[in-house]
Amino acid sequence: MSQTSNYTVDDIEKFLQINKDAENEEQSKSLRKLLSVQNKISIFRGIEPDELKAIVYNLKFVKFKFKDYIVEQNDVSEEIFFIIDGECQVFHNKKKVGGLRAGEIFGEAGAIFKSNRNASVVCASKEATLLSFCIDDNNMEFCAPALATLYKNLASEINAKLEEINFEFIKK
Repeated sequence: MSQTSNYTVDDIEKFLQINKDAENEEQSKSLRKLLSVQNKISIFRGIEPDELKAIVYNLKFVKFKFKDYIVEQNDVSEEIFFIIDGECQVFHNKKKVGGLRAGEIFGEAGAIFKSNRNASVVCASKEATLLSFCIDDNNMEFCAPALATLYKNLASEINAKLEEINFEFIKK
């Protein structure tokens, strides 16, 4: 038996607002956590807290368990991940090509170039906690210096990874 809804339009709008408020509260809580550790994350160095609030969105602290896929190769996503604790393994065409530890980031190339993921990343420890976020470059006119600093920091991260790959390639 189906039951007809006794909800009015006002009731539905209230429910939606409660859900939106809960999401905003979670975002606010996540943002406060991020600001408390901002200086420990290299890509956020040199960015003022108010500027950081304006240039990151979809901020989440996420836990993964052993063998959980965090990202899959060829997926399209603009999320960047910072590993707070735990370890991850990187696979390209199902072949292990590297590992990531606490304090490292990944996903920055997809975010910058708006491209498919180059590799899959899987949780390699019993549990891992990651910070996930996206960059909001729609406020370019208001946040240009902060975005420039963030992109410079991301470019440094990418450069360091390329140097490491080149070093490994030369060693072989």
